[in-house]
Amino acid sequence: RSIFAFLAGVSVTVLVTEQRSTTVKDTSTSYQEEVAVTNQVVQASASSRDEDDASSTTRSTTFDKSFPDFFSIGQTTGTDKVRGDVLLPACRNDTQQCRFPEAVNPACRISGHFYHTLYNKWLRPYAQPDSGPMTFLEIGFYRGSGYDAYSAYLKSNPAAVLHSMEISCIEAGPRAEGKWPWGNFASRHARYEELISQQLLHCGDAADYTFLRQTWKTHLQTKKAPLRVVVDDAAHLAHHMATSLFFWFPRIAPGGILVVEDIEPLSAANDFLLYVLPKVLKDLHYCGRDSNLKEKICFPTIQPLLKSVHCEMHICVFERNSEPSWEPSREESLPPKDVLKASECLFH
Repeated sequence: RSIFAFLAGVSVTVLVTEQRSTTVKDTSTSYQEEVAVTNQVVQASASSRDEDDASSTTRSTTFDKSFPDFFSIGQTTGTDKVRGDVLLPACRNDTQQCRFPEAVNPACRISGHFYHTLYNKWLRPYAQPDSGPMTFLEIGFYRGSGYDAYSAYLKSNPAAVLHSMEISCIEAGPRAEGKWPWGNFASRHARYEELISQQLLHCGDAADYTFLRQTWKTHLQTKKAPLRVVVDDAAHLAHHMATSLFFWFPRIAPGGILVVEDIEPLSAANDFLLYVLPKVLKDLHYCGRDSNLKEKICFPTIQPLLKSVHCEMHICVFERNSEPSWEPSREESLPPKDVLKASECLFH
C-alpha cells in the first residue's frame, strides 16, 4: 500500500534541509544511474500505485488537473524529491531493492523523498499566469534537478524569477583556503553557463554571512519581485539549516514561505530536529498573557514573524505572517550560540 494512503490521514506539526559546506553528497551513483534505477522500478510499481490511487485519497485522486503536478515534473527532471513514491513499492516487495533495509520505518529504507504533496500545495499560489511577481531562492543547486523541477512548476508565472546557490562552483582548491576540492557538480547542468551569466546561479557558501548578504543586496532584494519562497536543500548540517532560518526568514515577504528539506534523524541534521524545531513550535504558540507560566520566547527575531509551521515527513514549511520584512543586523541574521542546545525557554 502506498505510503501516501497512510499519510493522508495524518496531520503533523513538526519541523523538518544539498550541500553547503564541507559535507559532500554521495556521488557513488551518477545522475544517469540514479535515473536508470528510478525508471527500472516505475513499471514494477505502477500497478500498485494505480490501485492505491483508485481506493484512497492520494495524490492522483485529489489533484486538480488544471494545476501543474510536482510529482510528474519531478520524475521528468530526475530529482529525488519525488522518488519515494516510485521506489517504495519495490522495496516493500524485495529488501534487495532497499538502500537502507535496516530502517524500522519502511519509508526510510529508500533513497528518495515524498515531497510532491507539500510542494503541490505550497507552490500552487505562485504557479499561475496571474500569480504576480516573485523571487524564488533555492539553496543547494547541486546538479540542478531540483532547480529544473521548480522552474517547470512555476513556468506559467511569467513574473517568477528563480535563483539558486551552490558551493561546488566556487574556485577549485583546498577547503582550508575557502575553496572547493571535490569538483563542480553544477557544471554538469545543461544551462550552467547561462544561469551563471544571467546571475541566477550564485556560487558561494550559503552558511557564510558575507556571501549571503552580498547576494541578497546585489541580486535578490528588489521591490519589483519580492522574495516569497526560499528552499533549503543544502548541506543537511544542523547549524547550516539554522542559518537559513535566521538569515532568510525575516527577509521573506509577508505571506511567503521558507521550506527546509531533509529534516531527518541523521547525525548531521539531528540537532536541528531536536533543538531548533521544538523552539520554533513553542514560539508559534507564544502569548505572554499568563504571568504564572513565565513564558519565554526562544527566538525573538523569528517569533514575531511566524504564522504557521506545516510538516510532512522530513520536510517543513515555515510560513510568514503579515508583518513586513526587515533587514536584521549581522548578529540578528545568525543563529544564537546556543541554538543547537536545550534551552531554558523550552520549559517556561
